[in-house]
Amino acid sequence: MSLFTRNLARCGKSVTIEDREMDMINGLPVEVFSNPVIAKALIKTLSGISVFDNTNTDTVVTHKMCLAYIAGVGAEQWINFNSKRYRIITAENCCEDNEVLILMCTERGLDSTVVNDG
Repeated sequence: MSLFTRNLARCGKSVTIEDREMDMINGLPVEVFSNPVIAKALIKTLSGISVFDNTNTDTVVTHKMCLAYIAGVGAEQWINFNSKRYRIITAENCCEDNEVLILMCTERGLDSTVVNDG
């Protein structure tokens, strides 16, 4: 058993990886999250870190999440942890070994997408 696997089993937090789609309901765009996959992740809060996302835009990262490799997880998915959503900025298959997946994420906050109520 690797050190990563042992730490993940002992200290890992349960997270849900979900696909996000935008639907129109009554003429308004609504987020729909589907295909949940539950996994354990080692989570580290970051400050002052920025990375280039898939569009070569400098983006501030708030969290680094390390989990066992799951094929197909990338910037199209979102993480749900402690009732907060995290947008995946980059997904790295560490050493290309298909064992450890490192996600650099930014916190969106609570499920509410309402910014200004009036």
